[in-house]
Amino acid sequence: MKTGILLSTHPSKKDDSLVRPLVEEALRNNDTVYLYLLDEATLYLRENWPNDLVDRGVHVYSCAYGAQNRKIRDPGKTTFCGLVVLTQLMEGCDRFVSFN
Repeated sequence: MKTGILLSTHPSKKDDSLVRPLVEEALRNNDTVYLYLLDEATLYLRENWPNDLVDRGVHVYSCAYGAQNRKIRDPGKTTFCGLVVLTQLMEGCDRFVSFN
């Protein structure tokens, strides 16, 4: 199974506390996991956990435009991309959850 997760909320909303357990459960189920950080959620690139997920095999993408607007130039281990990738994830995943 392919599980996709979109996170677009500001870190102050703390939706990562919901997203991270979902990722863990999907990994336990041997799903292929995709996480897309959009808009305000690109601020999470200043934290370590997105890079840690990449190290564990999660495909983590971050919106290049959203990051640029927030003056984030280094995506860490995540991949900067555009909304075309998000569209492909939405179409290609068996399950897709959005936090916005």
